[in-house]
This record gives sequence, C-alpha cells and structure tokens, in this order.
Amino acid sequence: MTTTTPPPRRYRRLAAAAVALALPAAAISVPGAHASDDGSTTLVVGKVGLNDIPHMNPLDSGWVVQGEFNNLMYDPLIRWGQEDYVPAPGLAESWEVSDDELTWTYHIDPDATWSDGQPVTANDAKFTFELLQTNELFNSRHGDLVDLMTSIEAPDEQTLVITTEEPNAILNHMNNIPIMPEHVWGEMENPDEYTGEPGQPTSGPFELAEYSPGQRVVLTANPDYWDGPVAYDELIFQSYETTEAAVQALQQGEIDFLDGLNPEQAGALEQNEDITVSVQPSRHLENISFNMGARTKDGQEFGDGHPALQDPAVRQAIHHVVDKQRLVDVILDGNGTPGVSWVAPIFTEHFWDPGEDAFEVSADAGNQLLDDAGYTERTDAGIRIDPESGEPLSFRLFYHSDRPTYADIQDFLVEWVAELDIELEPIPMETTPLNEETDAGNYDIAFGGWNYGPDPSQDLAYLTCDRLPDEPEPTDLTFDFYCNDEVDALWLQQLQATDPAERAEAVKEIQRIVYQDSPQIILYYDHAIEAYSNDWTGFGMLPSSGGAIAKQQAAYGYAQAVPADAADESSGDDEGDAAGDDGGAGADGDDAAASSDDDGGSNTGLIVGIVIAAVVVIGGVVFLMRRRSTAEERE
Repeated sequence: MTTTTPPPRRYRRLAAAAVALALPAAAISVPGAHASDDGSTTLVVGKVGLNDIPHMNPLDSGWVVQGEFNNLMYDPLIRWGQEDYVPAPGLAESWEVSDDELTWTYHIDPDATWSDGQPVTANDAKFTFELLQTNELFNSRHGDLVDLMTSIEAPDEQTLVITTEEPNAILNHMNNIPIMPEHVWGEMENPDEYTGEPGQPTSGPFELAEYSPGQRVVLTANPDYWDGPVAYDELIFQSYETTEAAVQALQQGEIDFLDGLNPEQAGALEQNEDITVSVQPSRHLENISFNMGARTKDGQEFGDGHPALQDPAVRQAIHHVVDKQRLVDVILDGNGTPGVSWVAPIFTEHFWDPGEDAFEVSADAGNQLLDDAGYTERTDAGIRIDPESGEPLSFRLFYHSDRPTYADIQDFLVEWVAELDIELEPIPMETTPLNEETDAGNYDIAFGGWNYGPDPSQDLAYLTCDRLPDEPEPTDLTFDFYCNDEVDALWLQQLQATDPAERAEAVKEIQRIVYQDSPQIILYYDHAIEAYSNDWTGFGMLPSSGGAIAKQQAAYGYAQAVPADAADESSGDDEGDAAGDDGGAGADGDDAAASSDDDGGSNTGLIVGIVIAAVVVIGGVVFLMRRRSTAEERE
C-alpha cells in the first residue's frame, strides 16, 4: 500500500521550538535544587494535564497522575518490587496462602505508623477492604479485588486473614491498593465525597499540604516515615498547559523534572549541560478505539455511535491499513515499538506476540474484507455504504487538541483509511469534553492512551461484560462497551489461576481474541522520555534495570531522588544501591539509574548524551546507551 507522509505540521512547529530551546549552555542558568531561607529543599516536577484530574480521593483514582500521588502518600500492603515487579513487602512484612489457596494471611509490619503517630494495624486493612466492598463508587473501581473476599478478619493488630470461595491470584499482590486509616476515614459520613483536603494522616513518605485544582499539588515529606524518610522536604507538582512551556521552565530552572517529552524536545534539552535526558521502555501505549455500541448490561442502547463499527469486518479492515511501524519511525523517531495488545512488552511473562498472525499492512486485504462483508455500494463521492443501516462509512475521529502527537497521527489515519473508501472526519476536542463524550457513548472512533499495570486482572477487566453499566449513563469503567463471553471466561480463569504458566496462557489468549476482534487498535508502545536537572540524582526506575521514573505504580521515582550536593557529601559514607532496594522510600546509596546488574547490563538505560557507552537488550529491543560525560548518573 502507499505510505506517503502527510504534511508534518508538528515537526515544523517543533523545529522552530528546538531552535529556541537549543540555546548555548552558558546562556542558560539552572539554579541548584530549590532551597528556601529556612534551609529546606524542594523538588519541583512539571506536569502537563494536571488540570484533568477531578479530585484527590485515593480510593477513586482513574488517572495515572492520581496514582502517582497515592503511591507517594499511602503504602499498600504489598508493593511492586523495584527490581522486576515481583511482589515485595509494604505494610505487610510477609504473607502466605493456605494449601487449598483459599485463605491468605498477612502480617503487618509492627514498625508501620501513620503520619499522626498512630500505628498501622490489620484493622485499617480490614476497614479499607470492607469499605471497597460496601461503597458503590469504590466498588466500581476495586470490585475485581474485593468482591471475591468472603471473609476479612483481623484476629490481632498485626494479622489480617482473608478467605475466598475460589483461588484468587490478585491476593498475592493486592493490586497496589492503598490502605486508609480507620481512625479517620471511619469517621467520615461520605468517604466517597473526599476530594483532597489536606491534613489526612498518611502511611507513605509524604503528606498532602495543598491541592489547588488545575494549578499544583504540594506534598510535604514525613520526617518520621516509618520506612525511612526521603532526602528532601517538599515535592511540588506544577501544572503546565503544554509540554513546550514545561520544557522552557526546566531550561530556566523553574522545575527540576519533566516527563512526556518528544524526541525533538529531548534533543534540544540535550544541549544543556546542566540537564540529563533519559529514554527508557515504558508501560504506556497509545490507541484508537471504536464505539462497540454503548449499552447497559441488559442491552438497553444509548449514545450515537455509527452502527457499522459493531461489525468486526469494518474494524479489521481499518486495522489492515494502520502502518504502526511507520508511526513509530515518523511520530516517535524510533522511540517505541509497534502496538499489539493492552499488555506492554516490558511485561514479558504476559505479553502476546502475534507472530505470523499479525495484521498485514495491506489496503488490498482490507478492501477484500469489506467486499466480502457486503460493503460494495458507494455514495456519489465514492464512500462505502453500510448495507444494514444505509449510512455511508463516514466516521468521526475524536482526538485531544492538547496533544500535538495526535494531530499528526490523525493525518496518517485519514489518508490510510481513505484507501478503503472510508471517510474519517477528524474532530479536535479538549480532554475533558472528549472523555465526557466517549463515556456517554457519543463517538465513533477516539484516541486514547493507557498505562498498563503489572497485573493483568485490573486492566483486562475493562474488556469484560460486567463493566457495562447497569443504567444508560456515562461510564469510564469499560473499554468502548466491549463484551465477549469468551473473554469473560478467560478473564475469570486467569484470575483464579495460581500457576503462573496457566495464568499467562489465559492472559495471552485474551489478547489474541481482542487483537483479532479489534475493538481497539493499539498503535504503539512509546518510550518514556524524561529529563531532570543535574542538581538532583538518585531517581528510582521501575524496573530498576531500565524503566520510567514518572507514572510508576510505586513511589520509587521521586522518593529516591536526592539533591546532588547532598549525594556528593555522603558518597563516601554509604555504598548501598537505591535501585535494587525494594524497601523504604529514602533508600540510600548511588544513583538508582547508574548502578549495574551482575550480568554487566547497565541500569542507566538510554541517557541522551555524547559518549556511546553500551548496548542493552530488553525484551528483544535494543537500547543504545549514550551519556554526556558531564551528566550526573540517572535513568
């Protein structure tokens, strides 16, 4: 098929921006780690999209940045281990399951305390899980975990015992669910109405000091954090409307860390000797999704999606013309891998590789599918007509106006899909109204992004029939109102499978079915491109062998950061390795991103610089590691 490149509008804009950003290093002053008159130190993180989050309720978090805040303030019973995502102790110092795999016992760390000095007990965990069972809003988020719990008991303050009717693999890691303090949350009349008022006791390394919606979030470090305090005093997340504005702020020393960069922005920042740029594989993906027919569990229809998109032949035909490798090469400048399914490749145990079953990039194959399915009639303008509804195959394509990458991708999609005699009408929208329309089923095709978690149950649950709403009302708990009985059965099978191989087989089969059915098309998995001031070091990656700093399902990224001058002063005193420490937030030692594995692979990942250092292979993908000789150690 023809793969001509549409007008590269974004690259013309960014070329000009890169010239402006690539100032001589001597002309740019980046001050040291933000210090106040009282000697306290502040890490400032730039965030684009902070205005999208509706609240700060830790038990009703649907946005990735909300999860970041949760991880920094509330410890779960079980953490995702930093080395390889293997479950590691959190509030629970150990746990075991009975021989029949129906009773789980968790032993609470006796040193764990809330920031108000009260001990964390098994009763806090019992209270939290029972709240998730009984509160309708919270249960809609966490029912996959708690609804299978038939008994939750706390025989003493350090012991939690959970019983289920069937084996449940999630109980080996608890999906990173934060535990709430019963002595405070138990007094709330409507805990689902909590939106982020400061002053709540937390069990993690930080407390909430300020939540200014759409502007900033301020966290203060708990100096008495039970698992080891962080190396600074305050963490500020500052909102920016665009990444370009945040890049300028990093150049000028107004912020210390920024994620979500594109290759052009990274190249401009690379010219500043006071800034380190990092590129690592991530768990993030971009996709386009099809309205599968908004409906309730009992089949009551709502929304205004085009009926032809409920036909798999139409979705598969479109899948055939999406050249994912082309998108990776042009849009990402090679900083990613072509998309397949919802499971990101960094999770090698569960990632499904289609191999020879991959959709061939072929307009001929797509047109043949449509012809065979009866879409042979055309309008005077040459657009195919749906034989069932009589409507032309003209689909609205919603994309986020605040994400320039989507504007470029839609250029490709419009041209490619036109080869099928299908028309796409691109409609830019701000994120909030776009999400409101898709939640209400008022769309045909829409762009979206997702950060896949380490365990498949929670993410793949969005593909199950149980996530359809009970009433014809908007919902964000389903992926495009998709419902497939075979997927439902496999989802339950993987949930109950405690044998890793059996579970992986079921998860891969879900991916195969959904890939072929194509309710969504996963475009690519992009690499995490991040940058930070060299006045900071020690940022923790997840996994430590090569992963992102931001948007983790853990606190390692920011909690392990250390002001560079403090790290220099203590470098001769502590030989520990923060990157391999699955314990406290303030794990001391060398920069997490600079340590090396025993097999010789570097944890540095891809640090953009001048000197070529090494090559690492992760999940079959080669990552070239370059480092500027003046840069501090970092992911």
